Amino acid sequence: MGSTALAQTSANVKDEYQDFEQMEHVPFAAGDAGGAAREATVFGGSTMVVKGFQGVSQYDVASYARNFIPPDTMGAVGKTQFTEFVNGGFAVFDKATGNTTKATSDLAFWAAAGQTGANGDSRVMYNKAADRWIALSFGDSVSDIQIAVSNTSDATGIWQSTKFTGFAGGTADYPTLALDNNAVYIGTNNFNAAGNFRGTTLNVIPLASLIGPAAPSVAGLQQLVAPCNPATCTDAGFAIQGVNSTGPGSTGHIVAASLLFDDVLRYDLANAGSGAATYQNAAYVGIQDYGSNNAARQPNQVPDIFTNGDFPSNDRVVDTLDQRIGSSSYEVNGRIYSVYTVTPLNGDHTYVRYDVIDAATNALLDEGAIGDGLHDYWEGSLAVNKYGQVVIGYNRSGSDPSDGNISFLAQAFSTGIGGKLAKRGDEQLLKVSLVDDYHNGSTFGKIAAGRQRWGDYSAVSLDPTNDREFWVIGEYAREYNNEASGHPGGSGGSRWSTWISELNVGTAVPEPATWTLMLAGFGLLGSALRRRRGALSV
Repeated sequence: MGSTALAQTSANVKDEYQDFEQMEHVPFAAGDAGGAAREATVFGGSTMVVKGFQGVSQYDVASYARNFIPPDTMGAVGKTQFTEFVNGGFAVFDKATGNTTKATSDLAFWAAAGQTGANGDSRVMYNKAADRWIALSFGDSVSDIQIAVSNTSDATGIWQSTKFTGFAGGTADYPTLALDNNAVYIGTNNFNAAGNFRGTTLNVIPLASLIGPAAPSVAGLQQLVAPCNPATCTDAGFAIQGVNSTGPGSTGHIVAASLLFDDVLRYDLANAGSGAATYQNAAYVGIQDYGSNNAARQPNQVPDIFTNGDFPSNDRVVDTLDQRIGSSSYEVNGRIYSVYTVTPLNGDHTYVRYDVIDAATNALLDEGAIGDGLHDYWEGSLAVNKYGQVVIGYNRSGSDPSDGNISFLAQAFSTGIGGKLAKRGDEQLLKVSLVDDYHNGSTFGKIAAGRQRWGDYSAVSLDPTNDREFWVIGEYAREYNNEASGHPGGSGGSRWSTWISELNVGTAVPEPATWTLMLAGFGLLGSALRRRRGALSV
């Protein structure tokens, strides 16, 4: 189960200002030596893990006879609840206690919402203005995308649904979800029945059609198709992400990994949500180049008795996917924030790279990476509050038995002058996998076989009741499904699970416009086609 896309293939203001004065912006290094990017200055601001609790696991979905790999980990926070979707399951948690208030299969959820089936790749968001939830998934046919909207802010209550054909006769794969004040944006990667990539579609639906007094509909749906075949390919990006925003003029913004270059593509939609949207202001951002991602390391080495010297061990099999922007992007104060996984040129460890783009000019304001050249970092996601504070969640693993098990972590940042990010406190370890050799497709002690997918994504969401509370959800590995781990009669296979954490990022950092007054008060002084980038039209 899962996507078949390219992976088929209170800080002191004076101290904070001085930190900014010392911060350098240097390019990515070649290879792992010196790290893949500048190390962002660490602010004195604190980041605190408020709580963490178990989310849905593969054991749970297997109990519904819905046993899938990978989970496609997805969740969001509302006023009183955290709602989670994975391949095969749906759950709602009391966010104050972490207690489960509802858990069922994905089929049961969609049946109650009015659909006849589901095939995963779910996404979910909470719309603060409407005080309602919105979710999507493949339909019973993977050509279709179905959308559900809750009647109230209670995710355990009634949801209503609608659907549309995303890519007739094939798969409307890896559907993304974003909302602004005008529209809902759903990007798909399109594959024909033979599994060949045939381009992308950006589906734009007026927000009022889905979240209004009436039942949700796709009235006014506009499908912007960018075809791709062996002869020609229109570059509208891959895994297209609409940019989430609540700003009055921040609508119709799109960001994606380029189809043709090692770059990020940015463009806008004029008249978004009107049924007559058109592309405009398309440009390549000009990020640092990168190499291809390899599998993530783990500590375990399979003994020679199993490998006989002829097979790879299980220490490096977990798929880190490609450079796609797999999680939500956000616009705050005229800046667009995104995150994705890359490997530096001539390097062999993956990093979670972030970038900050000027929404009006498409200028790259900042780019950096989370990584150390010793571990693999991947599957990043982020959210941004109105103060420009950012939380990025991600996985990390490595070969060292002391800290190499696949772990779920988070790092907070503050946005400073010119859109530069600086670390806010230390990296937060949220959950460590229970095994050192997670793999799929084979049993305990055996060589990994078959698809070794992870993710395909994680998620960070901003608490609608507190702008400094962020909620992150990601994947980790549970115990093996065997008798030694407390599962008599189990298959012996690896099992994924999910973890949910609440983080508080502390006092806000002033926006650049306030710096002059504050400084005066303190008496301070102030991988087919590559490398060709330029203007384009889509």
